[in-house]
Amino acid sequence: MTNQPLELTREQQQLLLRGLRFVRSSVALEVRDYSDDVIAERQQHYARIGELEELLNSAPISEPTSV
Repeated sequence: MTNQPLELTREQQQLLLRGLRFVRSSVALEVRDYSDDVIAERQQHYARIGELEELLNSAPISEPTSV
């Protein structure tokens, strides 16, 4: 994966963060028999979601230019 600068509008950022909250909830609500493996897998999912949230929160916000 290439690292390209991510530039979002505030609305895009908020929409993506809202979607990640939904994804986090779906991981938490997934019905599975609990085991150490399931717990470890969930923690990995949460960590990846957290990384994306950090990326989105640190992305520069571009304000639309008015003409």
